[in-house]
Amino acid sequence: MSIKPSQLAAPVITCLIGLITGVATAAPSVELVTDALSTPIRVTAPTGDDRLFVVEQTGLIRVFDQDGTDRGIFLDWTGETTPGGERGLLGLAFDPRYPTTGRFYINYTDNGGDTRVARLRVDPADPDRALAGSVEPILFVAQPYSNHNGGQLVFGPDRMLYVGLGDGGSGGDPDGNGQNGQTLLGAMLRLDVSGVGPGYAIPVDNPFVGNPAVRDEIWALGVRNPWCYGFDRLTGDLYIADVGQGDYEEVNVQPAASSGGENYGWRIMEGAHCFSPPDGCNQAGLTLPVHEYTHGGNPFRCSISGGFVHRGGTVPDLAGRYLFADYCSNQIWSLDWTAADGLGAVIDHTATLTPPGGYNSLVSIGEDGHGDLYVVDRGGSFWRIIEDTASAVDLPPPGDRLLGAHPNPFNPQTELVFELRAAGPISLTVHDLAGRRLATAAGGVYGAGEHRVTWDGRDARGGALASGVYLVRLSTPASVSTRKVTLAR
Repeated sequence: MSIKPSQLAAPVITCLIGLITGVATAAPSVELVTDALSTPIRVTAPTGDDRLFVVEQTGLIRVFDQDGTDRGIFLDWTGETTPGGERGLLGLAFDPRYPTTGRFYINYTDNGGDTRVARLRVDPADPDRALAGSVEPILFVAQPYSNHNGGQLVFGPDRMLYVGLGDGGSGGDPDGNGQNGQTLLGAMLRLDVSGVGPGYAIPVDNPFVGNPAVRDEIWALGVRNPWCYGFDRLTGDLYIADVGQGDYEEVNVQPAASSGGENYGWRIMEGAHCFSPPDGCNQAGLTLPVHEYTHGGNPFRCSISGGFVHRGGTVPDLAGRYLFADYCSNQIWSLDWTAADGLGAVIDHTATLTPPGGYNSLVSIGEDGHGDLYVVDRGGSFWRIIEDTASAVDLPPPGDRLLGAHPNPFNPQTELVFELRAAGPISLTVHDLAGRRLATAAGGVYGAGEHRVTWDGRDARGGALASGVYLVRLSTPASVSTRKVTLAR
């Protein structure tokens, strides 16, 4: 196949009974969330939300708790799409102001095989269900062939909707869409969907506005099939995993400072190599990938399944690293890249991120509302990437730190105390000893200094947790700090 993010008094500090301090470093691992799915292809969530939304290619969007508890069907779109191959329900994105607007967007191929993007709203009476009859058409693009439909949808830090479209399909881009600015195929689109009603507006700062040779919607050109792409929620850099033709798979990165207009080369180039013509191609004005890998090998590699930069804090060793996989070989890698230094180390994590029974077909890397990542197996399961707590080693905190909890043990509530060296975004979460997130105690941007947050011993759904030991984790862009707290009911 080619589918293919007040100062405490000293006596108080001395009585805080945290058993884990500093930054825990451990090898990454995975834990099963659920294996009761039908062709899952995406895992996502609104920013800050503790739930997990799973897109099934067959046309359903399902909702789960962090522990895998099934909350039911969020949206049934099975009557509007005919799945198969690279067709079906392919993407889901939540409005950046979702808690206020209740709006979300889906990307799918209709029963005729053409691409449609639509907006819907959540049922105000039930946060786990879409509102029947709320659909509004946003975008329609005719598809000449059955494959290379792209599929993912993401909102950027600019609150614009980014839509990645493949070159129209077949093989070798026979219609030349990758380098044709008059079609939306083979391009990354940037749309303003903040208005009311159907359709979209053209952002005035899109790079080709006013250029008669290129459609105003286009943000970047020259992609073959951007099946997976996403923004680093800290830096704003855009990572695009573009599926190759017969020899190379590639990762492109658009720096946050870019004003758009890149041409990633297809079909002149496949990866960093000439494709048409096969030799001596004109590379002027093209942006080459930051990383590529070849097809073949043992296990056989064939199609990149991209992902996101890890910013969730559950696995400190992966912080700031972009994770991607291969659909055929089920290998998983990470890389680090910065605008200042370019590509850093590329690391193979297959051994530690593969469960004992292996995978069927790794179709994507998903991201939840807190920046933690998930491995999505099209065979019917998805897995949370966690740290192997059995091998964790505690290191001194590098500035931002969780000071502890008071009282500890506690009942019915405790005050979580943390310190920040500088202002910035934080996530203060509660986990069980296996690393599963149970609740979010605090999130958002906090100023430098000490802060106190009260946690009442309840999970994300408001249920009272049982007596026991739990992990409280402070995650910031600079570090991750963890402590144990004891709930004694």
